[in-house]
Amino acid sequence: MTKLPTYRLAAITCLLFATALLAPGRNYVHGQDTREIELTAQEMLARADRVLNYPDGIVRGRLMHITPAGKTHRVDVTGYIDKGDYLFSFSTDDRGEQLKVLYNYNGEDIWVYNVLATRLFHKTGVDKYDPIIFTNFSFIDFSNSDYQSNYTARITGDALIKGEETYRLSLTPVFRGGVYGSLTLYVTKKNYVPRRIDYHDSDNVIFKTLSLGESVNMGDRPFPVRYDMLDIRKGTLTVLTFHGFDRNMKFEKKIFMHQMLGK
Repeated sequence: MTKLPTYRLAAITCLLFATALLAPGRNYVHGQDTREIELTAQEMLARADRVLNYPDGIVRGRLMHITPAGKTHRVDVTGYIDKGDYLFSFSTDDRGEQLKVLYNYNGEDIWVYNVLATRLFHKTGVDKYDPIIFTNFSFIDFSNSDYQSNYTARITGDALIKGEETYRLSLTPVFRGGVYGSLTLYVTKKNYVPRRIDYHDSDNVIFKTLSLGESVNMGDRPFPVRYDMLDIRKGTLTVLTFHGFDRNMKFEKKIFMHQMLGK
């Protein structure tokens, strides 16, 4: 019996090992591909967060709430933005300033001062999902807290949204217990600008959807200035628009302290 040289035995062994890895039923390559896709999804999420970040300075906007009967309710919005801290004031024509909402630590910590009742509330847990003055936007929706920090993303397909090709990302919350069981985020394939967010309840049923419209140029990035929030169960629509920016303003840090909200 002829004995094979050592180098030939090594080559045959490597070939058999490679064949086994690629054989049907093996999932080594598939597992690696999955990890790469998940990493890419998180990178897309980080870019989407960057687009959605409020620009520093003063921002002015308006919430227009529309009922199924066609009645409208307007809330004027003024925001004071200083990187990870921002203070919003919400006012109506009939009652003046009603709420001051303070967000610290990039929206993770939420304080609400009811001007009319002169009461301060710390929004935690499910209280973060309370609506802002009977609109479809909740306090957490306005928080702009990072999706990347609070959700795990994976790519589940693509879709055509408003004529643009988008990736569909499924977002699973890192911490359970909120009103949003999961989210579906659609970002453009071209530059990862968010175009739509679907909000699912704990039974994975969509009950709210947010469409993002036109954007303005904020130097090195676009910033959406129209957000249409539809409550599917109630049939109501709230349109948020930003129409004024003063990016040269500087603020004293004390205005971003919750102890100063009632002063």
